[in-house]
Amino acid sequence: MLIEVIPTKEKLLRAARTIGAREGLAAATTAAIAVEAGVAEGTLYRHFASKDDLLIEAYRRLKADVFQRVAEDDDGTAPAERLKRIWRDIYDAYRADADGFVYGQRFAESALAEREGGVAAEPAAVALGRLLAQGVAAGLFKALPADLMRSLFWAPIGYLMKGELRGRRWSDAELDAAAEAVVDSWRR
Repeated sequence: MLIEVIPTKEKLLRAARTIGAREGLAAATTAAIAVEAGVAEGTLYRHFASKDDLLIEAYRRLKADVFQRVAEDDDGTAPAERLKRIWRDIYDAYRADADGFVYGQRFAESALAEREGGVAAEPAAVALGRLLAQGVAAGLFKALPADLMRSLFWAPIGYLMKGELRGRRWSDAELDAAAEAVVDSWRR
């Protein structure tokens, strides 16, 4: 039997994310995180300067996992097809990790989001900006401000995921139609 040994730092990150998703960031006290991780409370400070640093790191890792595919997705296919595929990849990543989605939402609405400084979202913003520029240059996408175009991209993900959290399971056809609607919102 193979036993997985999880490093203490990883246990702390998982515990913080679990509590943050389940009960909210305010409930993610050092004591609660330590109990969830199965370590002494002081252990947290051997790995992180503060609880806030731990929560920020958990957020950044979550976003890195979700956005990794986006940053690497430049295979030369048409911008509209790439946009649709990226949208669906991100949706599927959040669907597979609903707790991660909830943690990310709660974090983004917290005071810690300003301290985090947008570092976690940068790879996706850069990739979407590059895709937008390619589409605009090809005459396919609207030449509107990038932040507006990103909002048109992200809003349906949040709406549909919140529906799933309430028990609604979107079909593949519905998700493909939503992805196509995102592409349509970008088209000239």
